[in-house]
Amino acid sequence: MQYVENTKYMGRVQHIEFRLKKMKKQTLLIVLFFTVTSCSEKVYQMTADGEQFNSLTQITEGDKPSTYPQGGDFGTNLVFVSREADGHYNICMKEDVLKKAYLQKTDGNNFNIAPQYCSSNDKIVFQYFDKNNFDIYYIEANKGKAITQVTNTDENEYNPAWSPDGNLIVFEKGGNPRSYIQSNTQNEMSVTKNQVWLKNLKSNELKLLGEGSFPKISNDGKNIVYVKYEFNKKKDKEQGTIWTMNIDGELPKQITNAKLGYATNPNWSPDGKSFIFQLTKANKIDSDIYTIDINGENLKQYTSNKSNDFAPYWSVDDFVYFASDRKSQAKKYQIWRFKIK
Repeated sequence: MQYVENTKYMGRVQHIEFRLKKMKKQTLLIVLFFTVTSCSEKVYQMTADGEQFNSLTQITEGDKPSTYPQGGDFGTNLVFVSREADGHYNICMKEDVLKKAYLQKTDGNNFNIAPQYCSSNDKIVFQYFDKNNFDIYYIEANKGKAITQVTNTDENEYNPAWSPDGNLIVFEKGGNPRSYIQSNTQNEMSVTKNQVWLKNLKSNELKLLGEGSFPKISNDGKNIVYVKYEFNKKKDKEQGTIWTMNIDGELPKQITNAKLGYATNPNWSPDGKSFIFQLTKANKIDSDIYTIDINGENLKQYTSNKSNDFAPYWSVDDFVYFASDRKSQAKKYQIWRFKIK
């Protein structure tokens, strides 16, 4: 099994581009165990001129790159992805974000990525490579019970997210996790366009909402923010734009346009009036963290460091958690946070 990290398009299916060989059938075993780093509590800071935030703090450190943070509300229950030395990925959780101790929630030679914690049901939903494709699973966050499978199809399901009450899971479904334009047998170029689906865990109902990627449900449970991909003017690269729709898949509305740059990985603000997302402008090779209001106005840039800053999450106590390779070698990502207000 091989993988390639794509630093140009941070976003199309977890910023990780996989070339996956067919796996033999195997028994699924997930083990919950503690992993505690030996570092003492320290606060690290690394800023660049023009960066717009307060209290920048490094949350993870060590030899294992860490990416895709989610949670951390009031400084607790932060989930993230840790890359193992052999190239596989596991999900970890910090019960106290400022302490160095963390719990590893999944184990094994596999790809467990895109976690999201729900405080209402104390579960972590994530995507898992099951034999031949990605499916959606969840695990009890603090009890360590066996994982529960949510989807089981021949296609790939990615990027799951909870509704606030923990009864719904929204996710994207579609093509292989690639971050570039594909050509068919007639050498015609196309951009992979995945679908947004909603799963009701109580009724077991599945509903197709529309086309999109990286869906996230608002804190009031009424709307979904997501990403659409399209060609640039030259039709040689893909562009990401941010959209919203209501929970039933109706009233789609475009928030950003392709001229702004490559936008992806959106998350809601706690009050539901803004989005935080990563953006790679046409004149930059690395991504930065931005916010924009739900009406498409008041765009604001927060990071400008010469590093890849991506996958932001806006906590209810107004901290932004994000992954970055600042203060380290390229691709040696760790989790950071700053105060947004």
